[in-house]
Amino acid sequence: MNKLSKNSIPKLGRKINQLKKKISRNEINGDMEKVEFRKMRIKKIQNQIDEILKKKKKKTL
Repeated sequence: MNKLSKNSIPKLGRKINQLKKKISRNEINGDMEKVEFRKMRIKKIQNQIDEILKKKKKKTL
């Protein structure tokens, strides 16, 4: 896995927003094939963001 830094949080946030838009478009079209996979990806990205923030808090303590 590549190194995560505080600077990568905005990029990850944009990726989450892209996935949410794709999910909503697929739900409207009735194509539910990839929705669960995209939701799983969103959770994975959110966990990465949490990991970055935890590292940041540990460094300040």
